[in-house]
Amino acid sequence: MGRRSGMITNGIWSDYTTMAVRTGGPGASGLSVMVVPLKGYPGVTMRRIHVSGTKTAGTTYIELDDVKVPVGNLIGREGDGMRTIMTNFNHERLTIAVQCTRQARVALSSAFGYCLKREAFGKTLMDQPVVRHRLAKAGAELETVSAWIEQILYQLCKLEKVEADRLLGGVTALAKAKAAMVLNECAQCAVLLFGGAGLTQSGQGEIVEAIMRDVPVSRIPGGSEDVLLDLLVRQLVKIYQTQEKKLGQAKI
Repeated sequence: MGRRSGMITNGIWSDYTTMAVRTGGPGASGLSVMVVPLKGYPGVTMRRIHVSGTKTAGTTYIELDDVKVPVGNLIGREGDGMRTIMTNFNHERLTIAVQCTRQARVALSSAFGYCLKREAFGKTLMDQPVVRHRLAKAGAELETVSAWIEQILYQLCKLEKVEADRLLGGVTALAKAKAAMVLNECAQCAVLLFGGAGLTQSGQGEIVEAIMRDVPVSRIPGGSEDVLLDLLVRQLVKIYQTQEKKLGQAKI
């Protein structure tokens, strides 16, 4: 490898990392995935990057200066790097979607419990119609996306891998994007209902403050929302055109 640099999660604690490296010509076919040693390895330098949210993520800036990696560190076949990466993306995005729904549920349940005991103007917050309305709207979004993710997981378990990759890639991308949007909505709802306590990093509202701070970490990794929404439609176009062609051939 020549001189390269990049940012990676957990790098500061890692002895090894996987990297997409160019082992061939231009384009996707020239990329491969390799295991690259990190700590104390010649040519590798690392430094911690402090980011907003996810304080335990260990986000790290890595510099590679003429790092020599053994051929045996190749994962899969040479030139299959892009295929390997894209296949892994489906699992990463689904994991993030599940994570988002759980965080959203924790935020809303925390706000729900707080509203049952917090009193204002002689009654609990839960006695205020506007509070119940806000909780209901956020809860409806959460239950909808939660049920949808369970449906995707069921399909993933029942479909053959080739069919799952073909049919669920775009849908999984959309589920990740939507789940992160719902997390944002539920976290904002919780912080608003906690009021000033929802802005503190200690006390009753500390958990919703932490969840709200971490929302961008769900909306950006695995592909930002705009990229994933575009990916979904492009995949659906391919599926639609393929099925339309099959129907046309069947009529003939």
